[in-house]
Amino acid sequence: MSFDVNSELSFGRFYNTYYKRFVRYAFYYVNDQQIAEDMTHDAILYYWENKKSISSDADVLGYLLLTIRNKCLNYLKHLRVENEYSKQYVELCEWEIKARIMTLEEADYSKIFMKDIMDIITSSLKKLPRQTRDIFIQNRFQNKSRKEIAADMGVSLQKIDYHINKANDMLYRDLKDYLPLLLIFLGDIL
Repeated sequence: MSFDVNSELSFGRFYNTYYKRFVRYAFYYVNDQQIAEDMTHDAILYYWENKKSISSDADVLGYLLLTIRNKCLNYLKHLRVENEYSKQYVELCEWEIKARIMTLEEADYSKIFMKDIMDIITSSLKKLPRQTRDIFIQNRFQNKSRKEIAADMGVSLQKIDYHINKANDMLYRDLKDYLPLLLIFLGDIL
C-alpha cells in the first residue's frame, strides 16, 4: 500500500493502517497497552510534525519503527532504575523494621541506652586534652579522690578542679539531649 504522507488525508490512512501494528510491536516489549499506545501515538505525531526536516527519501516505516524501538528502550531502562530504587528502598525499610522489632523485643532498654551513652562519653573524652582526660578518668572511673590525683601529679587541687570541670562541661554539652532520658532510666539508681 503506498501513501503520500505529505497529504493529511493520506497521513490519516497511514496512521490508521500502521498504528495497531506499531502498538503491538511496542506492547511486546513494554507489556503495557497504554504505554505502547502512547509511544506509538507520540512517534507518529513527532514524525508528522517534523517530516519536513526528515529526508524525503527516508523509509517512513523504518524511521517510526526505530523511534518506537528507542522509546521502548528508554522506558525499559527507566523501569529498571525505578525497580532498583524500589528494591533498595524495600531493603532499607525491612532493615529498619527488623531493627525496631529487635529494639522492642530487647528486655532491657537500659542496656541499649547505656551503650549509646558510653559511646558518646568515649567520643567526648577523646576530644579532651590528654591531661584533662587522665584526671577525669582517674576521678570518675577509677574513684580516686581529687587530693590523691593532685598528689600523684604534683599539682594543686584547683588545677584538678579546673580539669574535672572542663571535662564535665564537654560531657554536658555532648549529652544534653540525653539528660531527660538519663533521669528516666537512672531514676531508680539516683
